[in-house]
Amino acid sequence: MKSLLLTGATGFLGSALARNWVRAGYQVSVLVRPASNRRRIEDLADALQFYSCSKDEDVFSAIKKAAPDCIVHTACCYGRAGETLVDIFDANVRLGLLLLEGARLLDKPVAFVNTGSILDPAVSSYAMSKQSFSALGALQAGQGERRIKFINVAMQHMYGPGDDKSKFTTNVISSCLANVERLSLTSGVQKRDFVFIDDVVSAYDTIISNMTSLGDVENIDVGSGEAVSVRSFVELAQALTGSRTLLEFGAVPYRLNEAMLFQADINRMRSLGWAPATSLEMGIRKTIDKDDAE
Repeated sequence: MKSLLLTGATGFLGSALARNWVRAGYQVSVLVRPASNRRRIEDLADALQFYSCSKDEDVFSAIKKAAPDCIVHTACCYGRAGETLVDIFDANVRLGLLLLEGARLLDKPVAFVNTGSILDPAVSSYAMSKQSFSALGALQAGQGERRIKFINVAMQHMYGPGDDKSKFTTNVISSCLANVERLSLTSGVQKRDFVFIDDVVSAYDTIISNMTSLGDVENIDVGSGEAVSVRSFVELAQALTGSRTLLEFGAVPYRLNEAMLFQADINRMRSLGWAPATSLEMGIRKTIDKDDAE
């Protein structure tokens, strides 16, 4: 599998995947919006085939021209920048459906690797829209001529250097590095599966490399396989940065329908030959070193 079409290439995960696959010698095409900030992939401009898409026909045209063996869908909208409900569903549901329809129109089998969410749909519009598309994608792949293989990656709490400042892990580490006076937090007893970006990239590599052995529809957990309390993560970040920031645990209430435990079952990934290689301490140290250097 050498021809890939990637969405979300200007984002945290998408840019890491694009960089990795360019180095590996893949033919990588990326689908971007005209207004997308390309700073994360500026140095890859000559190695990537860009398709600018502002309407449905642009998506279909890009897929027809790229004729990918695999579509890797990482684009999403979290709804943290004032986007409307329509904006969120356009990005998290409608774009995915357009990609699936474009793949269906190709006269060849196409693998579709979707970046899903582990969050309960009741948590937010983001979670509901992501879960909706994962279900629709699996349904479409299981019908018709079965030329589309749909692999949904149930992504745990990904983190690493260069992630968006709105993310919890990034905010905690950057706040500790800056020695902000105080950091208001929940009680932190909820447990999360924190997985470092390098391990996520290698997981996608493994999935693509083993595509022929995967079923027509699969849901695959990607995470460290370990559940760590949020409080432990924050305290470790504070210790590794030597921060004087006052950690105010319990100052923020839990969000509605907050899950108290997330832990990936990585047995399927292990069966494909993958295992996480970065401990939580190592991942936080790498994030600190990179963010501190910048």
